[in-house]
This record gives sequence, structure tokens and C-alpha cells, in this order.
Amino acid sequence: GSDTGWQAKVRRSIEFYWSGDLTSAFSSLEGVPEDIQDPRFFTYRAGLLLTVGCVDEADVDIKKALNLDPSNSQAITLQSVIAVVQNQRDQALDLARKAVELAPESPAARVALSYAQQADFNLQDALSSLKEAVELGPENALAWSRLSELRLSFGDLDKAFEAAKKAVVLNPNISHTQTVLGFSYLTQIKISDAKNAFKKAIELDQAAPLPRLGLGLAKIRDGDLKEGREEIEIASSLDPDNSLIRSYLGKAYYEEKCDKLAKNQFAMAKELDPKDPTAWFYGAILKQSQNRPVEALEDLQKSIELNDNRAVYRSRLMLDEDLAARSASLGRIYNDLGFQQLALVEGWKSVNTDPANYSAHRFLADSYAALPRHEIARVSELLQSQLLQPINITPVQPSLAESKLFILEGVGPSDPSFNEFNPLFERNRLALQASGVVGGNSILGDELVQSGLQGRFSYSLGQFHYETDGFRANNDLKQDIYNLFTQVSLSYRSSLQLEFRSEEKKNGDLLLRFDPDNFSKALRENRDDDSIRLGYHFAPSVDSDIIASFIYNDGTLRRTDNRVLQETPSGPVVWNEDRNDDNKGYTAEAQYQSRKISYKYILGIGYHENDYSKDPGVSITLGPNVLDESSKEDYTTRHPNAYLYSHITVVPNVTLTLGVSADSFDCKHIDINHLNPKFGLTWNLSPKTTLRVAGFRTLKRSLVSNQTIEPTQVAGFNQFFDDVLAADSKRYGIGLDHKFSTKLFCGIEFTGRDVDVPEVDHEEDQDELLHRAYLYWTPDKRFAIGGEYQYERFKRDRSMDPSKPNKLKTQRLPLTANYYHPNGLFGRLMATYVDQEIELPGVSVDHDYDTFWVVDASIGYRLPKRYGIISVDMRNLFDQDFKFHDIEFQSGTKPRNVWIQPDRIVLVRLTLSF
Repeated sequence: GSDTGWQAKVRRSIEFYWSGDLTSAFSSLEGVPEDIQDPRFFTYRAGLLLTVGCVDEADVDIKKALNLDPSNSQAITLQSVIAVVQNQRDQALDLARKAVELAPESPAARVALSYAQQADFNLQDALSSLKEAVELGPENALAWSRLSELRLSFGDLDKAFEAAKKAVVLNPNISHTQTVLGFSYLTQIKISDAKNAFKKAIELDQAAPLPRLGLGLAKIRDGDLKEGREEIEIASSLDPDNSLIRSYLGKAYYEEKCDKLAKNQFAMAKELDPKDPTAWFYGAILKQSQNRPVEALEDLQKSIELNDNRAVYRSRLMLDEDLAARSASLGRIYNDLGFQQLALVEGWKSVNTDPANYSAHRFLADSYAALPRHEIARVSELLQSQLLQPINITPVQPSLAESKLFILEGVGPSDPSFNEFNPLFERNRLALQASGVVGGNSILGDELVQSGLQGRFSYSLGQFHYETDGFRANNDLKQDIYNLFTQVSLSYRSSLQLEFRSEEKKNGDLLLRFDPDNFSKALRENRDDDSIRLGYHFAPSVDSDIIASFIYNDGTLRRTDNRVLQETPSGPVVWNEDRNDDNKGYTAEAQYQSRKISYKYILGIGYHENDYSKDPGVSITLGPNVLDESSKEDYTTRHPNAYLYSHITVVPNVTLTLGVSADSFDCKHIDINHLNPKFGLTWNLSPKTTLRVAGFRTLKRSLVSNQTIEPTQVAGFNQFFDDVLAADSKRYGIGLDHKFSTKLFCGIEFTGRDVDVPEVDHEEDQDELLHRAYLYWTPDKRFAIGGEYQYERFKRDRSMDPSKPNKLKTQRLPLTANYYHPNGLFGRLMATYVDQEIELPGVSVDHDYDTFWVVDASIGYRLPKRYGIISVDMRNLFDQDFKFHDIEFQSGTKPRNVWIQPDRIVLVRLTLSF
């Protein structure tokens, strides 16, 4: 009789539980005797107690069940769940496996096993266990919602959404099924649906922390930071030992510029789960924004180490997309420290680990800014980053995509990676970033970017202005760039971009040549360029992506020059130039990427066409006699190309890069069909040492805006140099990077290039050697010291063109010391030793050389609460006079920024962020 009484109460309790009424489920069990001999009663009550977080009470019931039946699978399943919560991973796995052995048909045991496997970072096995669970119990709503949860962490959003909907159909009254549905809506930017699901989950279970976290994230994404943060605070109070919730709460405090509170949450998260990289990553971003880059670097390294070679930018559970955190340029930490070569190493590693990660491409783009003649690589990485990025509020600086600014390095109004002011949460809002510079030689510049995000749409509107009188006569420059970038998310798997750019530039003779008197006092150039870019991104599956880009450009150049070439007995020989160039062209490209665990491949095609109309307007005269006169010409360049790159993990520490590209180039007298093999090897000799070897061939492509979506590097060696059009280059190299400790780094790289440059009736052979070495040290939390060595040797067939050297050997040894104070003050001292030898062609070959030191210094202050940075820079502090030939001269008609000038300049720079 008593049996039927308690069984009826349990049945009633179960009905209340499934209808979501936990209070009645508990009260129905009141008065049930404690001497029941059925273990199922105790496992049921223990499960009920666990849903409201009463672990100790549940433990008592589990023990009672096991006393009655030592091989009770359900009781052992619950023990496994508790072990997971208490971070006892090995014990959790053992218990879950035992539970499955004892009851192979139990879906609950398989679900518990999936939790234990996930806690052990074995996501693939966890997914398999859940698939088995839903096969064994197709009506089990909890198993379906758990399957959805795991699919989310794999980024498989379609299947996650299907499983979440199935769970809710099976039982809409379980808080957990509504929670998982909410997260599925959130990933698809269906914010109001997500909010509704989370609110329903909270109604069903007031004590559950995850729906509170979800509601907080949904409110933040909708632009309500304060209310969102309050929800995450509630989640944290409901589950104070959850490291992930602590990390998110820290992010919310960071957003509100409450750095002290954020720091405390990250510290707690690290303590609660020492193996989770999330808090270390956000902690690094926080420290860097507080002017503590040395400590930021240490946290970042820890985050990378814990990530076990996964891309550093991913949060473990992908509960929100972590967009802004991943786009806050990590390169900035390295740049602050002056560790540019190290930034490049991390950039290459990140891109090769995950070629579809937009932040890795952006990081590499910022890092390439440190190397000469890498402008094509830099702006191409930027383009790839933009195409792959989800919608976000990252500002698009107008100067960033411009590959030929020709501004003295670091003297522009803003830094390439000034998006350190980015938020950590993506949310509907408006943002404004403004930078300005004023200095000697009448330098005046500003860059203003206003960006916004609303739902599925984001935009960035920017303006850049820079002007200077230069360091000598006719060395002036005035440049304006305008940019409008828009992006719309068609679905969570696809997006569309549209970008307009317009540039106007007026300048005199900007080139720095070895002979300080070798410049034109009459050369004037006026350039106008307008371009439009369309971009498309589609992810057909979790491990594949398709990107496509179309860029159209319309450019004009007006160039006038008038100078005496030589004096003769009959009078001066005069060069007269009044040139007009028009070019209209487009580049269309598409690429498919597939990423499996042991191999990845990238397949792409492209087509470029450009119509040139050139009126060189050049004549050479001797008095009234015309000695030589150019004629007008019109021609079209056509350049289709295709490529395939594969990254194969041969053994766990060795990655082989094998690829081939094909080019067909047709332009006037040049008709080339090329097959270009690519080989690279990356070998992690130990966790601290990486060896890289590569050999490949590349044809200098015709590119609108100098941008391409083809991979820019093979095993960390750049492919695309700023060479003359259709130059055929073979590059080979070997590099070694080593980390002695978290404070001391070194590396060395030897590379050579053989370049064949097509001329009208022959090919000019050029040989280059490019060697680099670096040693970086952070002896203290406030100091960073670096030394680099750069060796470049250029040699070509003897030529009579006096504007370009036959041989040029340049050695640079920059030594830097940086200081940072947590109050925001920072300073830098940089001394660069330069040794250059040159051989200039002409009637008689002219050898010359110069050696000198240039010292730069800067002092600055980071404004509190990430409002901006102000700095005073002194270039060429001791006003050192020297002779130096810019090593960018191979780049054709549009040389890039120089890094050095024989003139002292003092600059004041200010960047503000709102």
C-alpha cells in the first residue's frame, strides 16, 4: 500500500517536472518515506536536486541508490555529471564510461559521457556520443538540446538550429531546450527571437545561469550594454564557479570601461579553469589598453599555448562570435613592443593554421607594414581579411588599403592597427575615431572614420588628408583619400560588401636618391584614382568557404617635367615632359577553401584587364631641334590566372605546403604563359622552435589597387614583391624562429631571389639577397629591448639608365628600447646603423658608399578609459646628414613610403576614440 502511495507522488512530480514547474515537482515529493528500497526514486530525486544546483543533497541520494544497487547506471551517470561540474575530468570520464557499459541502451549515460568528453577537450567523441544518444532516445528532448549545444561549438549552426527546434518541439517546458534555442537564434542575428527564448527559459527555471548569460548577450548585441551586463551579473551570481561566465562578465565591464572590475573577473576565471584560454586572451587585450604590453604579451602567449595550436582568436564555446575581440589587432601588442618580426611569425602561423580566420589575415596585414617592398602582400592580406569578416564595427581607415602613400614611415596621422580601441562585444552602436598629426616641414594630416552597426548591416565612412612641404625643394606632397565601406549579412553564412574609394594626389619629386642633388626642381605629378569594390563571402559548410572579389578602377596621371640632361658645345640638351596617362581596368577573383584536420587546400581563379591610354608627351630638344619625340599609344593588358595551394600535415609537427599557379600575361610586346611551382615546409622542431624552408616561382601580377586574394606567402616567405609588371621571380629561403623563454625571442632568415624583368627586346636579370635576424627581450614588466639586422643586396645586368643603380647593398641594424608605465606614460628610443654601397651606371661606372647612425625618439601618453593616445615623435633627432638610395626603386613608377630622411622632424600626434 505504501509503495503505490509514494509511486503516485513520484509520477505526479515527474509530470510537474516535464511541464516546467520545478516548485510543484519538489513539493509533490513531500512526505515520501526515506526507507524506500527502489534506487530509481533516489536517482530521480538526485537529478531533480542537481537541476537547482543542490550538489551535496543530490550526492546523499546517489549514495543511497548505489547502496541499494551498486551497478545502477543512472546513479553513476549523475556522479559523472557532478565530477564534470567540479572539474574532475578524469573521474568524470571513468564514471561516464562505466555508466554506458552498465546500460548500453541509456541515452542519459551517453549524454553524461558527452559532457565528460567535452570537458576533456575531445569534442569529436562528444559529438559521436550525442548522435548515439538521440538514436537510442529519439524522443529525449534533453539529448537533442545537448546535441544542438555541441553543434554550436563546432560552428555547425544549421544543424544546431534544427536540433534545438526538435528539442523544443519534444518538450517546450524544459529550460535547457529553450536556452539552447536562444543561442541558436543569437548566432543567426535573430535577436528578438533569441530574447524571447531566453526569457521563457528563465521563467521555467529561475536558478539557471545560462539563459541569463544568453539574455545578457542578446541585450548587448541589441545595443543595451548596461542591461546586458546586469543579466550576466545575475548569471554569475547563480553559478559563481563558472569560468566562462566570469570571462563574459569581465568583457562586459571592459566595455563599460570599468577596468578594475574586468581585471578581477578575468583573474577569477583563470583560477576557476586554468586550461581555458579565453580569460588569458581578454586579459591580454585589457593589459595592452592599460599601457602594459609586456604583461599583455605574456598573457597572449599563455592563451596561444592553451589553445593547443587552434587559432588564438576563438573562444572555446563560441557562445557569442567574439568578433571584436578577434579583430582587435594583436599586431598592436607587438608593434608597441617594437617586436615586428615576431608579429610576422605569429601572423604566418595564424593564417596557415586557419586560412579562413579574418583576424589572422588582418594581423598579418598590420605586421607586413614593418617590411620594405611588402605593400602588395599587406593590402592583399587586408582585402582577404575584409572578405572573410562577419559584420562588425571595425573602422576601415581610408589610408589602410592604399599601397603607395609615400609618407615617411610612422609619420601619418594614424597607425595601421589603431583598432585597439575596438569593443570586445559586437553591438548595435555608432563609433568615431579621429587622428591628427602636425609637425616640421609643414606636416599636417588627419584621418576621420565614423562607423556603425545595426542588426545585419554595418558601414564605415572615412576621410584622410596629409600634406607636407618635404625636406628639400620640390619635395612637397598633398594627398586626400575618401572611403565608404558597407557590409550586409545576408545570413549567418553569407555576406555582401560594397566599397568606394577616391584618391587625389599632388606632388613634386619624392624619390630619395644617393646623390642629394639628384632631383628635379620642375617635376610635378597629379593623380586621381576612383575605385569600386564588390565582395562576397559564403560558407557552404563549417570547414569550407567561398570568397569572391571584383574591383574596378579608373585612374589618371598628369606629369610634367623640364630639365637639362647635359650641356653641349651647341647648347643644353633638354628633357621636356608633359604626360597624360589614363587607365581603366578591373580584377575579378574567386576562391574556394577547404579545411580538414590533416590537410587544407585553397583553389582560386582570377582575371585582370586594363585599358591604357598613354600620351607620354616626351621630347628631347637641342635648341630648336627635336632629337627624339614620343608618340601616343593605346594598349590593353589581359592576365588570367589560376592556383591551387595545399597544406598537408605529414606528421603532427610537420606541415608541407605544395602548390602551383598558372599565369597567362598578354600586353603589347610581352606574351607570357607560366606555370609556377610552390613548395614550403614548416617543422616545429619543439614547441619553442620552428624551422621554415621554401622555394617557389611567382609572376608579378597585373592588379587593380595592388590587391589579390591569392595566398601571399609560402611557409612564411612572401611571394608578392613590388616588382615591375610581369617580372618573373624565383625565391628560395630558410628561416628559424626560437623562443628561449616567455621573455627572450630570436630568429634568423636567409632568402634569395632571381628576377627576370621583361624589356622591349630582352630580359634584364636581377639578383637579390634578403637576410634578416632578430633578438627581442623583455627584462622587466616596463621595458622591452630589441635588436634586428637586415641585409639587402641588389644586383642587375649593367644598364645605362642612370636613375637606377646596377648594384646596391644595404645593411641596417635598428636597436630599440621601450618603456611603459601603467599610468599611461610611454617612451621609445631607437638608434639605427646604416651601411650602404652603390654602383651607379652611366658613361663611367660610379662607386660610392656611406655609413651613418640615425636616432629617433618618442614620448607619449595613453589617455585613461581608452579615449586615445597623444605622442611627440622626433625623427632623426641629431639632424644627421647622409647619402642614401631608397631600396624601393625596383617598384616601377609608384614607389612607397620611405623610412628615413636626412632632416630632423618633430611631430605631435593625437588619436581619439568615441
